[in-house]
Amino acid sequence: MPFLADGLAAGEAVVLACREENSALLAEALGHDDRIVVLPREGIYTRTAHVIATLRRVVRRQLVAGASGVRLLGEIPVDQSGDEWHEWHRCEAISNVALGPLPLSSVCAFDRRALSDAICEGVEETHPALMTPAGPVPNHRYVDPATVLRRTPTTRAGRAEDTPPTLQLADLADASRLPELRARVRAALDGSGEPGQLRGRFAAAVAEVLLNALRHGRPPVVVRLWATPTRLECTVTDRGDGFDDPLAGYTPPGNGFPPAGAGLWLVRQACDTLEVFRTGTGFAVRLATGLPGSDAPPTPSSAAAPADTPAARADRARADARELARRLGEQL
Repeated sequence: MPFLADGLAAGEAVVLACREENSALLAEALGHDDRIVVLPREGIYTRTAHVIATLRRVVRRQLVAGASGVRLLGEIPVDQSGDEWHEWHRCEAISNVALGPLPLSSVCAFDRRALSDAICEGVEETHPALMTPAGPVPNHRYVDPATVLRRTPTTRAGRAEDTPPTLQLADLADASRLPELRARVRAALDGSGEPGQLRGRFAAAVAEVLLNALRHGRPPVVVRLWATPTRLECTVTDRGDGFDDPLAGYTPPGNGFPPAGAGLWLVRQACDTLEVFRTGTGFAVRLATGLPGSDAPPTPSSAAAPADTPAARADRARADARELARRLGEQL
């Protein structure tokens, strides 16, 4: 409470992203100040790129409205199963870099009594300070975010890569073929029966990654695409060294032309997950998107959120696809 009350006293806005009942109690205790923003937790904590983009928008809006800064109290929904926790562990590490430059002070609330020792250790290594009754104190167990990402396994649940692909494009080397290749990816997705906005967004994301591989990687480039009832997945591989920055694409692009990092930033917005890794023969990028309405268990990257309405998802999908298509058109 003092953390939030002190923020209001200093002219900052307060953002609550907790369980509904907890947000209501906190807002009441703080006097229902007009500068208190209550966000539905289920509408924010869906996937890492969405968390980052949403909180950046919230902070910008509060600054435009006259706040000197923002104080956030969030309750991350912790599922202690291995794959889901690993994804949230990565999200917490990434947030330190992607949100660090903003005038944002945040506290992540966890009930230690309900968490295993391993989860508690993971929470501590992704937070540079710990809140105590006397206020925040430096956390000497904090670990550099890039180190956390490199050693934390990515989610393997639901991967389709051990099955025959829906489409495979091999021995690619000519960037001028990109419009044709993108059309083939889109045609494969069109035949899968997936929602139109998801097809367009995913095809545009694959095309952006493919363009990067053709321009900056080492041929031959290979694209493997899977369209299953629960998931869209694609890997783009080349024989080059790639890059070794696990945080790439999580911070907004620069102001140059073309904006540095805009491609990966947009691809992360367009997909549920994007992973980059080295293989025995080169470099690979894996993109994946969970499909709404499937019977597959939800993950932090694909769970549908009540506040994340179909109309809103469709609008974002169309905007993302248009922006990716525009970028591709400028670069060809």
